[in-house]
Amino acid sequence: MQPQSFYLILQIFLAVSASIVVVMGFFRWANKRLELRIVKEIKDSTYQIQPKTNGGFSLTDLHIKMDGVVKDISVLKSAVLRLETDVALLEEDVEDLK
Repeated sequence: MQPQSFYLILQIFLAVSASIVVVMGFFRWANKRLELRIVKEIKDSTYQIQPKTNGGFSLTDLHIKMDGVVKDISVLKSAVLRLETDVALLEEDVEDLK
């Protein structure tokens, strides 16, 4: 093998390697930019349900608020049942008066 052909093969190898490095660098840069855009879009889209947003009215504390609603409903249910019992007793008393 002559030295000229060796240098030619080396130059071709280096040119191809440099081209591959440039293309890979471009794809990594483009991928990073795309990831940043996706992350920004997700943050913007889910802003309303993030913790400490809207004065605490977010999904993270929804279970606490729902537990309070369930407790209030159970208190109201027991009060209604007591009232129904009282009304039934009053109806019996009224029927006994007739």
